[in-house]
Formats: sequence, C-alpha cells, structure tokens
Amino acid sequence: MDTSALKNSVLSFMKSFNFITVLYISVISAVTIIKIGNSGGAVLFLKKVNTLPPVPGRMLLTSLSFFALLMVLMYMHDNYEIKHQWYIIVMEFICTVSVIAALQVNYNGIILLFVAHIMKYFEGSSQRLLPLILGSTFFLIFDFNACSNIIKIISFETYTEYYIGTVAAILILIKNLFTTLNIIFFIVYTILHLREQMDEKDEINSLYGQLQAANRELENYAAESEKLAQTRERNRLAREIHDTLGHTLTGIIAGIDAASAVADVSPEMLKRYLSLVSDVARQGMTDVRRSVNELRPDALEQRDLLSAIHKMISQMGAASKVTITLDNSAGRLSFGEDEEEVIYRIIQESITNSIRHGKADTVGIRMTREYNIVTITVRDNGVGAPNIEPGFGLTHMKERLDMLGGKIQVDGSDGFCLVAEIPIRWGTEND
Repeated sequence: MDTSALKNSVLSFMKSFNFITVLYISVISAVTIIKIGNSGGAVLFLKKVNTLPPVPGRMLLTSLSFFALLMVLMYMHDNYEIKHQWYIIVMEFICTVSVIAALQVNYNGIILLFVAHIMKYFEGSSQRLLPLILGSTFFLIFDFNACSNIIKIISFETYTEYYIGTVAAILILIKNLFTTLNIIFFIVYTILHLREQMDEKDEINSLYGQLQAANRELENYAAESEKLAQTRERNRLAREIHDTLGHTLTGIIAGIDAASAVADVSPEMLKRYLSLVSDVARQGMTDVRRSVNELRPDALEQRDLLSAIHKMISQMGAASKVTITLDNSAGRLSFGEDEEEVIYRIIQESITNSIRHGKADTVGIRMTREYNIVTITVRDNGVGAPNIEPGFGLTHMKERLDMLGGKIQVDGSDGFCLVAEIPIRWGTEND
C-alpha cells in the first residue's frame, strides 16, 4: 500500500475512533444522570459539582448532530470543488468546537481529527505548518483543567464516581484508551504526511534532474542540428554554384573556342559566337545571384520545366556547336518545385560534363515514364571513361536524387551514359 492510501486509512480510523469516543462519553454521561435521578442521589451529586448537569439526552443529540455535520463538511471538502476553501475550513472548525462544547470539554481529541483532515490542503504552500501550530494551540486551550477555571462544567470522572470502584475505573480506562489511540493515529498520520512530502520532494528533485538532463540533450541536439543544417545548406549552395558556374563557364569556353575557330574566316560568325557567349555569361550571372539568394534557377522562374530545358539546350548547342537533342516520351508532367529543380540540374550538369570532359559533339537526352517513375537518360559520343571517379558534379547529382528517393547510374564504356530515376508525386497534368 502506498503512503497516500495508508494516510487515508489512518484518517478513516481516526473518524471511527472519534465517533465512538463522542458516542461513548455522551451516552455514559446521559445514562449516569438518569440513574442518579432515579436513585434519589441528585442532591448528593449536586453537592459535588458547581453547576446543573445537562438534560439527559441533550448532550448525546447535540454532540452527534455536530459530529455528523462535521463528517458531511469533510466529505464535501474532499469530493467537490470548493471555490473558497477557507469558508468550509472555518465551518469545520466551528463544528469541531461545538462537539467539544456539547461534551462539556470532556474530550478534545476531535481537534486532532480536524487538523489531520486539513493538513493536505496546505501541502506545498508557505502556510503548510499552520494547521499543526493552530491545532496544538487549540488542543491546549480546549483542555478540561484549563476551561474549568473559566466556565462551570462537569468532568467525565465526576459522572463515573456514581459507579462502583472497578466499574468506574473501567469506564475511565475505556475513555482514555480511545483518546490515546486517537493521539497515536494522529502521530502516525503526521509521520506519513511528512514522509509523503519528502517522497514528493525527492521525486520532484529527480524529475528536475531528468528535466535538466533532457534539456542538455536538447541543447546538444539543437547544436548538432544547427551544424547539420549549416552543412546541408553549404552543400546545397555549393551544388547550386557548381551547377550554375560550371554550366556557364563551359558554355563560355565552348563559345570562345568556336569564335576562335572562325575569327580569321568570318568576322560575322565571330560576332555571332561572341554574342552567344555574352548571353550565356549574363544568364549565368543571373543564376549565380539567384543561387546565392537561395532561389530556383532563373529559367524555371520564368517558364515551365520543358520550356526551360529547351532554352538551355538551345543556348548550349548554339554556343558550343554541339548537337543536343531532347526526346520526351514521358509527356507533360506536373512536378513539385524541388523535383523540377533536380531534373533541370541533372540535365544541365550532364550536358556540361559531355562538353567539358567528354569532348562530345552529340548529346542525346531522353525522358520516359513508367508508372510513377520518370527516367532521364543522357548519352553522348565523347571519349567516355572506363574507370569513373565521381567528381563534384556527379556527387551533387546523387545527393539531389537521394533527397527525392531517386537513384543514378553511369556508364563510360561507350561514350558516356547517365541514367537517373526519379519517383514523382503528382503525375501528368491530365491525370
């Protein structure tokens, strides 16, 4: 049984013992008064006391009525939401004092019951010691010896003097037994209450320690996440700049080579190639600015994916004198922005590699679709590469595809061939 349940059991025992004690004292007092009246010993009894005894049965009725009201108030306090707790606490105290008064201060142990009951409502507050202080004070105030000097009351021992010595001793013993048991249960309750408070404090300290540890872990995680995010962002920007600058510089170099080849032959062709080189450079500069600003390629901002790819192919082919073709059998597809950017960059990087490294003069691009997989195949007639060592461009293409759940295959045995498979989310525009 846990501490809280044990506390409730002890409090229930205290209620039972207090009820029995109140009933016992009031019944013995009432019965004794009746016996004295019937035996003609009233005159002798009145000589022993300085006041008239209560009417028989009044003590019993009054004390039990106030005790019952006290139990009702405690039940309401425990089981219902009370907006102003101080009101009901004051009412409980009034009932407690009324029971003591009805018994002519022959029993004050009920104060311990009252204190034990309200202790839990002061848990965790700065006033948690208030019930014990007030309870101890009132326990001393409502003592028979102290009150008998102020008011005229009759002690329980005076009532028991009517009986034979042994009977009187037994009656007093029973009353003292109930009083002692009530005190013992109160002490046990207080110990359990303090133990529960200590256990709760230890639990709070433990939870606080766990919270601090979790907070440190979160801080470490946040720091690692920030580093990871920074690394990912650096890699993304590096990919963007590589794709943009690599594509642009390749186009410029190819255009300059073509211009050099016709410089002595045709000034008009030279001007044309230089004009194309200028257009590629301007477009590259725009794309670099947008990459630095974390934007999509300018071509995708201005037009749809297929139109942007066609424009890129046209510019690269015109500047490099490389024949670049596009065979789109996948139809007009509806992609997300991240998918469009990956497809555009893969085709862009593949053309750039074919011209820069493969020395190709023909590049063929084919787009197909099977279910929700779009396959992009880029093949050139360049020098190829029997042993392919993934460079910056291929590595970044793979990273881009990994983010979309795609995959890439390369083959350099006959020219160079790149196959990229991309799962798409949306399908065709007519789906």
